[in-house]
Amino acid sequence: MNNTYDKLGLLLQVYNLMILMQDFNNSDLMKELQRQDKEYLEKIINQNKEILDILKKGSEDNGRESN
Repeated sequence: MNNTYDKLGLLLQVYNLMILMQDFNNSDLMKELQRQDKEYLEKIINQNKEILDILKKGSEDNGRESN
């Protein structure tokens, strides 16, 4: 009977280790995705600001030409 508990305990420990490894991998994946989201979002925002600056400069130049 004691041997059965030992086997069951070992099986549960292995199962627990598998769950911990999956959680570890998921956490790393989520951190990487969040980093990429932030990095790309900042890049998109900066590019949009540049585009707006170019459009504003172009409309100011066009306004001067028509005067």
